[in-house]
Amino acid sequence: MKRTVHFFIAIGFVVASAVSATAATSINLVASGSLTPGSLITLETFATADGGETDNTIFGAINFQDAFLNSNSPGNSQVPLFTSIGALTCTTAFCVAFSQVNAAGPVAVNLTNSLIATTTFTIDPATAVGTVINFAWRTTPSTQRLDWFGITNAAGVTVTVVPEPTTVALLGLGLVGLAVAGRRRA
Repeated sequence: MKRTVHFFIAIGFVVASAVSATAATSINLVASGSLTPGSLITLETFATADGGETDNTIFGAINFQDAFLNSNSPGNSQVPLFTSIGALTCTTAFCVAFSQVNAAGPVAVNLTNSLIATTTFTIDPATAVGTVINFAWRTTPSTQRLDWFGITNAAGVTVTVVPEPTTVALLGLGLVGLAVAGRRRA
């Protein structure tokens, strides 16, 4: 009986160790806004972590195509998770979405799809409708990469510039007019 109890305790310990060794963390970008030339586009960064963290830093920089975005007026905000919050800066090639360090070292943070940063850009008014804009996490150099408890790669997001609603309405009205004129001729 005693051996059986020890056996099940040992099995439980091995299973518990295996579960904690497979810590899951993930980062996702979600784009919102009207996605029309000249409008604002907002990227939200969501994080999921299950408490098995091995790093005390959170740093994320988003690469983007500068030709289609106005990086002179981006707005950034981050949710303070740790003791030290870094600067949120932008260049013509990328924006820092979040930068935080926990001075006490790695801390088990249990988050499920939690918003940790928001970054806002302006789509260049001269950007053609149908243009595809890619946002991706920076991976090099290592001092400028996504670092969410050891993750150095995560899914980016792609958006397509669409016509303004008034342009679509005028185009639709013109097509209706052509259809009516065609019926009158027939």
